[in-house]
Amino acid sequence: MPEKPKPQHEPGPCLNCGHQLWVNDLFCHQCGQKRLEREDLSFSHLIGESFFDYFHFDSKFFRTILPLIYKPGWLTLEFMKGKRRSYVEPFKLFLVISIIYFILLPFSNETEKKESDKVMPETEGVQKVGEKADLVHIHYSLRNVPVSRSGQDSMRMEVDSIGIQRYVDKHFPKESPATKFFLRHVCKIMISRGQSLGTVLEHTASKLIFLLIPVFALLLKLFYIRRKRLYFEHLIFSLHLHAFFFLVLILSLLVEVFIPVSFFLIMTVFLVYGFIALKRYYSQTFGKTLSKMFLISLSYLIIGLPLFFGLLIIVALLTY
Repeated sequence: MPEKPKPQHEPGPCLNCGHQLWVNDLFCHQCGQKRLEREDLSFSHLIGESFFDYFHFDSKFFRTILPLIYKPGWLTLEFMKGKRRSYVEPFKLFLVISIIYFILLPFSNETEKKESDKVMPETEGVQKVGEKADLVHIHYSLRNVPVSRSGQDSMRMEVDSIGIQRYVDKHFPKESPATKFFLRHVCKIMISRGQSLGTVLEHTASKLIFLLIPVFALLLKLFYIRRKRLYFEHLIFSLHLHAFFFLVLILSLLVEVFIPVSFFLIMTVFLVYGFIALKRYYSQTFGKTLSKMFLISLSYLIIGLPLFFGLLIIVALLTY
């Protein structure tokens, strides 16, 4: 079998450190960065490369965090210029920050969960309870029975005597078949797992949250289609933007230990950051950037987030 020919590149400086490279040089002798080939610009390569060295942390992580915070869009520009070795890979950066957030979230909500379990209003059907502005943290209650640990024992005793089907029919006779299907699974989760629906959704969201990234990147591709950029570029931008969003959520959790942080403040910071990042990376006028940011945000809220939360609930109910 003939040996695969080695790729050849034009001689020139390394895009990361500037060291002179020649035709047959695949890696830089100075910093070790690999020269870009077409297969490197793929989604599968991006994820695979991140997972292989996921547990390798060094000073790159700290060198990446500061420009992520203070220079919106700059990390994406640097990555697309070829300076990939100097900073943490975008997918790895997003993964680490989002995992830290979901690790801290249960600790920050522990007190609130206890308080919400003590007092739950009687409602018709399913009702959201509480105003906590976390990404996925929502409390639910069913008529007469809170979907929380405090209602678990009374629900189990009644279900054991009459069964889940009759239990749901008894308490929710006017609900649609789809709603009753949802409620039966909620009851099963509470009885078998001893967890509230909110806890289950939090655990599931930590596994599915990365699905938001390609959806947002697709919206960027559509709204900046005339810029003729690769989907890969929008994907990198999306990873950096969502990494910053989760970083803000982490900081808000830490600050809330001392003082409350409003969700309005968090969203204001994120929108201002997003505007600066879009303008810096896509290099359009103030007016165009502002209008596109509004349309992208609106599309994200109408299309992306509802799809995500719908999938989140379905996966949570079917896997727990």
